[in-house]
Amino acid sequence: MKKLFSLFIVLMAISTLSFAQNELGFEFDYAKFNYDSSSVYLEFYYGLNPKNLQVFTSNNGQMIEAIVHIEMKDAATNEFFIKKDWKVQDLVSDTGNDSVPKLLSGVLSFVVPKAKYSLLVKVWDSKNPNFSKTIDETLLIDPVKPNKFSISDIELANNIKKENVDPNSIFYKNTLEVMANPAMLYTNSSPVMFYYAELYNLILADASSNFTLQKILYNSSGTPIYRNSKNVKQGRESVVEYGVVNLSKYPTDSYNFVLSLIDPATNQAFVSSKRFYFYNPNVKDTSKMSKINSGILGSEFSLLTKDECDKMFLQVKYIANDGEISQYKSLDSLKAKQEFLYNFWRNRDSDPSTPQNEFKEEYMKRVAYANKNFTFMLKEGFLTDRGRVALIYGEPDQRDFYPSESDVKPYEVWFYNDIEGGVNFIFGDITGFGNYELLHSTKRGEVKDENWIKRISGN
Repeated sequence: MKKLFSLFIVLMAISTLSFAQNELGFEFDYAKFNYDSSSVYLEFYYGLNPKNLQVFTSNNGQMIEAIVHIEMKDAATNEFFIKKDWKVQDLVSDTGNDSVPKLLSGVLSFVVPKAKYSLLVKVWDSKNPNFSKTIDETLLIDPVKPNKFSISDIELANNIKKENVDPNSIFYKNTLEVMANPAMLYTNSSPVMFYYAELYNLILADASSNFTLQKILYNSSGTPIYRNSKNVKQGRESVVEYGVVNLSKYPTDSYNFVLSLIDPATNQAFVSSKRFYFYNPNVKDTSKMSKINSGILGSEFSLLTKDECDKMFLQVKYIANDGEISQYKSLDSLKAKQEFLYNFWRNRDSDPSTPQNEFKEEYMKRVAYANKNFTFMLKEGFLTDRGRVALIYGEPDQRDFYPSESDVKPYEVWFYNDIEGGVNFIFGDITGFGNYELLHSTKRGEVKDENWIKRISGN
């Protein structure tokens, strides 16, 4: 068991996405494991891209340093379980920026009692606090139920070592070294997905029977593309389950990896799943090619539920015209909503001759970006002011951050150089809780308030 409230750092030479210079490159994930009847063992995994961190001179040489701030608060009582800063430091070689590692990876471990928590993670360059990134999440901590078989969260990894392991490694657990992949991203240059999970309370009513563990990989259309299963002997309190899936033959897509622990007598199952993204330009998605002319029945929209349709329309409402908004409000059947969304995207497809709808793919990337970067408490990122602007206009060309001062609350300014000869958007944290509202913009049709500074002034 790792020491609580300890932060560890290692260097990992893995491929990462390039990050915009105006936002610190930081990826974050977590997994919950069994601890006792009232608590769970929670592991946070992070990956910090040191690119563009300011190098400074210390007694030990040239260094970079970031601050990881974590707040974890009981949603019912507003009491803090965690409110603490950690320093992430690394020495930089004199040979220049090329020697800076691609990723600094770390693990934080806590024993957490049962509750619903709001989680805030903020990371910034200690020498340039404006160079930062913030993540908001809601965590439900629910301990494993005694005498009921179950599965932990799935931890995705870049590698799992089972031989010549280092027991002192920060990634060591249950005789393995599990190198976490907090980015949840794999590429054609590293196409092997490693996974780790734990199975609990492996007891069945029939002493002669065994469990079935089913492993299925689904693509973004919900089609199973990989399937495997094995028997798991009953009679043990816990078992480690780990393995690999070679992704090299699959195309670029988002995927969902699902583990199902099944009682064959009752067919009851406990399911744990994990989503990730795989980038592979070497494989063409032939399944999409066959759907070019197949209409709605061959599209993803035919699989949407009513709630999923409503959520998608809420996400695209910013780019819908008044007639489309009124039309969707009048729809009351699932089929009608599916057909509406199918036609909505088809009418905006920039190149109907290709299997992809490039416009939709770009827009949904913006939705993912907004949700990842601007979610506030229980409000998804695409519903916030910053999220709306990002959805309509894309990521800004420049994003300037202004932290809180004695008489001015935090605010940030976004610049778009190619819109109307150059426009900006000013967002301010009026309440002081991290919810940035649009105060003023020079873009025609947007909010204008030349006296916006008064709204965030302390006087």
